[in-house]
Amino acid sequence: MNKTLLALLVVSLMSCGNNKKKPHNKPALDSTVNIIEVPKKLKEISAISFINDSLVAIVEDEKGVLYFFDLNKQKIVREFPFAEDGDYEDLARNGDDIYVVRADGVIYEIANFVSENPQVTYYKTALKSKHDIEGLAYDVVNNRLLLSVKEKNLNKAENENEVKNIYQFTLKDKKFHNEPAMRIFLKDIGEQFKGDELMEASKHFLKAAGNKNLNDVMKPSAMTYHPTNGKLYVLSAINNFVLELNADGSFSKIIRFSGKEFIQPEGLDFNSKGEMFISNEGKNKKGNIVKLKP
Repeated sequence: MNKTLLALLVVSLMSCGNNKKKPHNKPALDSTVNIIEVPKKLKEISAISFINDSLVAIVEDEKGVLYFFDLNKQKIVREFPFAEDGDYEDLARNGDDIYVVRADGVIYEIANFVSENPQVTYYKTALKSKHDIEGLAYDVVNNRLLLSVKEKNLNKAENENEVKNIYQFTLKDKKFHNEPAMRIFLKDIGEQFKGDELMEASKHFLKAAGNKNLNDVMKPSAMTYHPTNGKLYVLSAINNFVLELNADGSFSKIIRFSGKEFIQPEGLDFNSKGEMFISNEGKNKKGNIVKLKP
């Protein structure tokens, strides 16, 4: 019997032996309030940002187009091409300006987006495609943009299986800073999953199968600040959770969610009431925007 078959047998036996036990780390958000399907052209939806409580700005990860989507009418009401085709991953709003980040760390500033002719400027950073930038947030207190890596850190000495760095781009001088503004320590997140039988069984399987990424518990795919409590929220593309960080970047808690509607979590934002919304890339289904229970 080869190692992979043996590992599958181990996971199966563990599941059968534990089916009477109830995981104590139950998902905090295990249902949704509303699911809004988006049009076919937004199947690759990668980010959302609220303009008001019924209108969101959207980018998808293939075209350099900023879409405005009415949540009530459930249709696109405006499109603004801002760049050539590319891998656009997240966006953030500062008043009448919107910022979009490409996976290679290039930042696009769409100034006065409410006008008929918004002005577009782009800024290169030290980040590259290998870092895979999927999170962008506007920090109003420090007037800066925060960028999170999904894969490798800028400093090779910092192992991406132990820490995921968040960098800053200060808007006053339009400068990228190589030193991390914040660090996400994966051990802090791993601690929250201890006792979750499914997660533990998966770890045993991965170890038996020879997987070398046991510490790879989070892949940041979006970031945003809460409108009232000042905390930073980071969405993970895997393991179905949102990480809550304090204003200084220290660990606060994780918020878990579950449901088949979370096809591929890619976008995150709050409306003015503090209600959380997650957008999901469609894969072989329609993309969607999901409003979560508080």
